[in-house]
Amino acid sequence: MITTAQTAKRLGWAGLLPFLAAPIALYWSAEQTAMVGFAIAAYALVILCFLAGAWWGIALLRRRAAILVVSNLVVVVAWAGFVLLDRQAFLLLLAALLIGTVGLERMYPMFRPQPQYYAVLRMRLSAVASLSLVLSALLL
Repeated sequence: MITTAQTAKRLGWAGLLPFLAAPIALYWSAEQTAMVGFAIAAYALVILCFLAGAWWGIALLRRRAAILVVSNLVVVVAWAGFVLLDRQAFLLLLAALLIGTVGLERMYPMFRPQPQYYAVLRMRLSAVASLSLVLSALLL
């Protein structure tokens, strides 16, 4: 039987595939730059919104209104970046927000009950995703 930890790890690493594919596609296919740039920007925005949205469940159970506000701020900043920034700047913003959200999870006591495997997985996945976003930005 597959455990929750195994499922989370498999889904997490599978979720990195678009992040990893983007810089490869940008390197090998210059004529697809606009489409690949848009695709990775949209995917990264969705992932960040997913992660920030997950905070709501924890914050509601732990009665931490501040995290609800921070979650919304992260999403609004990311959305505004998607709308207002050029693609390169947006990818760099998202790389910073992914790392920033991991940092917040590490510092804020509400997240301490996370399983240790998830905290490690989250850090690794965010590091790889952020590096991929930086590489994609440089290749645009």
